[in-house]
Amino acid sequence: MVKKIVAALLIVIAGGAWGYLDYMNKQEIKAAEEMRQAMAEARAQALAREKAAAEAKAKFEAMILAELTACKQTAEKAKTDFLEANKKPVKRKPGQFTVPAAIQEEANKTVEAANAACQSAYDTRLASGS
Repeated sequence: MVKKIVAALLIVIAGGAWGYLDYMNKQEIKAAEEMRQAMAEARAQALAREKAAAEAKAKFEAMILAELTACKQTAEKAKTDFLEANKKPVKRKPGQFTVPAAIQEEANKTVEAANAACQSAYDTRLASGS
């Protein structure tokens, strides 16, 4: 009789221990799933921030590239205007004009200096990021 009571008690204790361990295992599984979801959300947020930063950088680079192009076009227009202002008429050929070599060389040097200044400003802005 005592053996039966001890056996029943051991079965109840083993069942309770098994139930408790099952409960603890379910809690661990739940905590692990919550952690996995938090990690997935954090990863998605990090990817979104990275994408936004890449888009902002691309937009900035496109903007300063457009400014570089506009600067170089302004330099070319200044050269063209300078050459137009310094045209000399060709003798005995009405309606035809020529530009002296010295004026052409001066215009080329001016446009090269302006393009170098534009490129320098572009490189500086690209390096500083502003």
